[in-house]
Amino acid sequence: MGTNPYFTNSLADLTQSLQLDPKYVKAWARKGQLHAMASEAGRGLSSRLELPAAFEAESLPAALAAYDRGLALDPARRGAPRPEKVKAKGKALEQQEKQREDAEFPIEELAKKYKTSAEKGLSTKKAAEILERDGLNELEKPPKPTLLMLFLMQLTSFIIVLLMVSAAASVMVNATGPNAADPLSYTTGGIIVLINAGIAAWTEHKAGDALEALAKMTQAAIYVLRDGKEVQVPVPSVVCGDIVVLNTGDVVPADLRLFEAKDFKVSEMALTGEPDDVTKTARVKAKKEGQPEKLTPETMAFSGCSVTSGVGKGLVTDTGMNTRIGRIAKLISGDEGPKTTCFCFPDTSGNQTPLQQNLNKLGARIGILAIVICVGIFIIGWATDRRDPTSQESAAWLYMILVSVTLAVAAIPEGIPLCVTISLSLGCSVHQEVLVRKIAAVETLGSASVICSDKTGTLTEGKMTMVGMYAAGVTYDVTGKGFDPEVGQVQRLSSNSNGGQDLGVKSNLLAAILCCNTTLSKEKDDDGVMKWTPKGNSSEAPIVVAARKVGLSETIASEYPRVLEVPFSSSRKMMLTVSKVKGSELCPGAMALESGTKYLTVCKGAPNYIIDLCAEQLKEDGSVAKLTEADKKSILQIVDGYSERALRVLAIAARPMKNLPYDENNEDVTTDQKFEACRKQLRLIGLVASIDPERDGVPQSVLAARGAGIRVVMITGDYLLTAIAIAKNVNILQPTDDEETCAMDCAKLRPDGEYLSDAEMDLLTGSVRVFARAKPEEFGGMWALDKLEIVKSIQRQGQVAAMTGDGVNDAPALNQADIGVAMGIQGTEVAKGASDMILTDDNFCSIVAAVEKGRAIYAGIQKFVAFIMSVHIAEVMQIFICIVVGIPVMRSPLQILFLILVTDLPPSIALGMEPGESNILKMKPRPKDAPIVLMWMWLSMVMNGMVLTVVIVGVYLVALMNFCDGQILQKDIYELGPDFQRRLSCAQTVAFISLVWSENIRAYISRSFTRPMWHDILGNPSMQKAIVMAQVCLYVAVLVPYLSDRILGLRGLEIGVFGWALALAGPVGCFVLSESCKLISAYQARKYQDSLAMDDSKPQLPLTARKAAALSKAPAVEQKTKKMLCCMPGRCAWL
Repeated sequence: MGTNPYFTNSLADLTQSLQLDPKYVKAWARKGQLHAMASEAGRGLSSRLELPAAFEAESLPAALAAYDRGLALDPARRGAPRPEKVKAKGKALEQQEKQREDAEFPIEELAKKYKTSAEKGLSTKKAAEILERDGLNELEKPPKPTLLMLFLMQLTSFIIVLLMVSAAASVMVNATGPNAADPLSYTTGGIIVLINAGIAAWTEHKAGDALEALAKMTQAAIYVLRDGKEVQVPVPSVVCGDIVVLNTGDVVPADLRLFEAKDFKVSEMALTGEPDDVTKTARVKAKKEGQPEKLTPETMAFSGCSVTSGVGKGLVTDTGMNTRIGRIAKLISGDEGPKTTCFCFPDTSGNQTPLQQNLNKLGARIGILAIVICVGIFIIGWATDRRDPTSQESAAWLYMILVSVTLAVAAIPEGIPLCVTISLSLGCSVHQEVLVRKIAAVETLGSASVICSDKTGTLTEGKMTMVGMYAAGVTYDVTGKGFDPEVGQVQRLSSNSNGGQDLGVKSNLLAAILCCNTTLSKEKDDDGVMKWTPKGNSSEAPIVVAARKVGLSETIASEYPRVLEVPFSSSRKMMLTVSKVKGSELCPGAMALESGTKYLTVCKGAPNYIIDLCAEQLKEDGSVAKLTEADKKSILQIVDGYSERALRVLAIAARPMKNLPYDENNEDVTTDQKFEACRKQLRLIGLVASIDPERDGVPQSVLAARGAGIRVVMITGDYLLTAIAIAKNVNILQPTDDEETCAMDCAKLRPDGEYLSDAEMDLLTGSVRVFARAKPEEFGGMWALDKLEIVKSIQRQGQVAAMTGDGVNDAPALNQADIGVAMGIQGTEVAKGASDMILTDDNFCSIVAAVEKGRAIYAGIQKFVAFIMSVHIAEVMQIFICIVVGIPVMRSPLQILFLILVTDLPPSIALGMEPGESNILKMKPRPKDAPIVLMWMWLSMVMNGMVLTVVIVGVYLVALMNFCDGQILQKDIYELGPDFQRRLSCAQTVAFISLVWSENIRAYISRSFTRPMWHDILGNPSMQKAIVMAQVCLYVAVLVPYLSDRILGLRGLEIGVFGWALALAGPVGCFVLSESCKLISAYQARKYQDSLAMDDSKPQLPLTARKAAALSKAPAVEQKTKKMLCCMPGRCAWL
C-alpha cells in the first residue's frame, strides 16, 4: 500500500504510547506488510469496542502487530512484558489460515467437516451439544459489578465522602466524651452513609437486572435451519455448523461461508472501515494474476456486518471470540483492564445521564456551601467559648465540632442522587409499548420538539391492500379489505362490471406474480382463529391477494422456472426476474407471446423508473403498440391521480426474449451487468395501486403533538402527491396549509447532486413537514443521507429531534438524532442497535405517549428537588438559629437520621412518580439547555425553607417556655436542676412532631408549583403510601418506650395535650404561609409556563419559497432569520 499520512501519523502516536522501536514500525509501514491487519480494524471498530480515539482506522492492529514483531526481532526486547500478545498473535495466524481454507473448500466438504447438512442444517440435539461445548456466540464482556462492589462504589461520591468525614469527626469527638456510653448518638453520620449507599447500590443492582431483562427482550434473533425447518433463534445460540438464512437488514450473527447468494451485499464498515458495500458470492473464484487481494474473501460473511442487499445462506464456521471481530478484540485487550476511579473501583461516570451529572454538581456545590457554614459556626462557637453544658470541662472546640457535624448532616442533600436514579430507572418503562434502551432518553423525551417519522408501519398499519389497477389501457377498482382473497373482486371502473377475466388484468397480475416471492395461506393467529396471512414482502401481499381473486394462485409461478432474480434495492427502485416460458400466450386468456419466445423478463417497481425504461405497451385487445412520450405523460397523470389518494403505485412491465442477453456460463458477469442487459426495451403491462391505511389513533396523536409544540415531520420515499395525501389523512398537513411551503421533494435539498449549504438547508427545512422521494446516493441506501442531513439541519436550528427508523441505512440518522426510535416489529437489528428507544408495536401513538410520560418524569424530578432543597434549607437554618441565638439545638443527629429516611426520602420518591399536569401536552418543549432548577424555583425553595424555619422555631420557643419555666437560653435551661434534660426533651419532642407533620404537608404542597394543595389531593397513590408510612414511623418513634426516650431522646408520652396541640400549629402555619408564598411563586411559574404555552390565536405568516430564496442570498440577515423561524406546527415565521 502507498504511504498514508493518517496511517503513518497514527502509527507514530501508537509507537510512543506502546513503547515500540520506531525503526521497526517505520520499516514495516513503508513496506506495507501490515496492510491486511490494518485494514481489518476499521474506524467503526474503535467505536464499537469503546477504544480511545487514537486507536482508529488502520493503525490499531498494525501497531499491535508491530509490537508483537518487535518483541521477536529486537534482541534488547526479547522476553519483554506482554508475551500473551505474541501467543494471541500466533493463534490469530492459525485462525486466519483456517478461515482461508473455509472460504475455498467446496461446500459439500465443508459441511462434512462441521458435521452438518446444507439442506437440513443441524439437529436440535446436535446444536445443543455444540453450544455446550463452544459456549455462547458473543464477545467476552467485562464482569458485572457485584452488589458489594456497587455498595463500595457509592462511597466514592463527593456527598458521601463529606458524610463520612462528618461521621469520622463525630466518632473521634464523642468516643472519649460524655456520650461515649451511647454510641448510637454519635454514629448517626455513619448510619446515614451505610443506609444511603445500601439503597443506592440495591437500586443500581436492580436497574442493571432490569436492563439485562430488557436486553433479553430485545435480543437479536436470526433464522437458521434446524431439523430441516427454518426457525428463529437468538444470535447467542448460533453454533458452528448452523445454516443461517440472511435477508436485507439482518446483521451477520457469526463468521460464515456463503453457499447461496442472490445480489448479496454487506456493509463491512464496522470491520474494515470501507464505506462501500461489498458484493459477496457463493462461487469460489480463482485469483487472476496481478489482481489485488481483497480485504475479505468474497465467499465469507463476517460477524457484525450488516446485509444491505439481497438474500443468502451460509454455514457458520466460527462463533464468539473465534470470529474475526473476536480475534481483533483479543489483540486489543489491554493488561490494564477496565478504566477505574479511586480505590480501583470501576469508573461508571460515563453511564450517568446529563441530568444526573448536573444534579451531582448541584449537590456538590451545596455540600461545599454546607462546609463553609459549618466552618463559620465552628469559628463563632469557638471564639465565644461555647461549651457543652452537660460537661463544662470539655473543650469548646470539641463541642463545636459535634455541633458542626450535626449541621453538616442536616445540610447535605444526600437524597437527590438516589431519587434521580430511582425516577429515571422507573422511567425506563415509560409506556407499555416503549422499551427505553438508554436511560438518558428518559430526560431527553421531555424536550423533544420535532419528531421525524417514517410512514409505513408507524403512521400507517403497514398492511397494503390493492384498491385500484390500470391494465392494458383500462382502469379497474379492486374491492375487498385486508388479506382475504375470498372477499371482493376486480371490476371495471367505467361500468362496475366484473373484469377479473380481462386479458389486461390476467396479464398484469400473472406478470406481477412472476416477480414476487410472497405466498398467501390460512394460519391460526394468537387467538386460534384461522386468518389469511401473507409470508414475504409486505408490498407484494396486495398482488397475491388480488391474483387469488381472479383465480391466479402464486403457486402458478412454479410452472415458469426462474433463471434470474435481481431483488429490489433502494438504488434500482425495482425488482427484476427472468423466467422460462413456453406456448403462444402467457397463460390462458393472457397476452400472446411472439414465436420463439423462451424467456420473459418482468420488472416491478417505481412507475417513474419503469415507465422511463419502456418502449411499448400492451393494449386492451392484446396488441402491442409503441409507448410515446405523450403516452408516458398520460400514464404518469394516472399515477398522480392514484398518488393524490395516498395510494402506492407499482408499475408492471415485461420483455419477451428468445435468448438471454448475457452469457449465463460466464461467472465473471455480475448481477448488476445482468440487470442492465435485461431491463432494456420493456413493454408496459399496467399499474397496481394499493393503500396502507393510517393506524387508529394516529391522527389524534399528531394533533396532540401539535398541541404540545412538537412538529411532526414525515420522511418517506413515496411520490410527493402520495406523501401529501397521507400527511393530510393523519393531520400532519392541515387543509389550510400551503403545500408548496410545508411539503417538498428531497431533490430540492440537492439540486445539483450536492446538498445545499447549511444556511440554505436550514431555511428550507424550518417549516417543512413532509419530505417526499427521499433518495440515497449511489452507495448509501434508502434515505440514509437525506434523513441524516434533515436531522442535522433541525438540530442546527436549536431543536431536539426524535427520529424513527427501521432499516439498516436509518442507523446514521438514528445515531445523529437526540432520540433514536427503532421499530420493534419491522425494525432491523442494526436500527435497534443504533436507537435509544424501541417501539414494540411500531405505533406512532406510543411515541407521543412516551413524550408525555417523559415530560411528567422531568417535572416530577423538579418537584422533588424543590422539596428536598426546601426542607434541607429549613433544617440547616433551624440549627443555625439555635447556635447563633444561644438556645439548645432542637434535635440530635439520630433525630436528623430519622427525618432524612422517613420524612424526606419516601415523599421525594413519590414526587418523582407524580402524574403529569393536565396541560403538560399543551406547552412547548422546554429548551434543552434549561437548568433543572430555574430561578423562580430557587425563589420558591428559599421562601418555603424560611416558612418551615420560622414556624418550627416558633413552636420550639413556645415549647421551651412552657416546659422550661419560661427559659429559652441554653445556659439558663441547664441551671434548672437535675430534670432539665427531661424538660428539654419534651420541648424537642414537640418541635420534632411539628416538623414531621409540617414536612408531610410540605410534600403535598410540592405536588404542584401553581395548584393549591387540595386540588386532586389523592391523585398520587405513591404519596399516600409515603405519608402513611411516615406517620406510622413517627408515632412508633415518639410513643414506644425505650425506643423513644432512651434511643431517640423523645418523650411523646409526657408532652400532654398542650404539647400535641402546639405541635399542630406547625403544619397549620406551614400550610397557610406556604400556600400564601405559592401565590408569588405561582405567578412566576405561570409566567414561565405561558412562555411555553401554545397560542394559535395570533396569525402566522407562511414562509414562502420566494422569500426563503431571497433570504438565502442575504448573509447579513441569515442568522437573525434563522432565529425568527418558528418550527412549531402550523407556524412558519414572521419575516
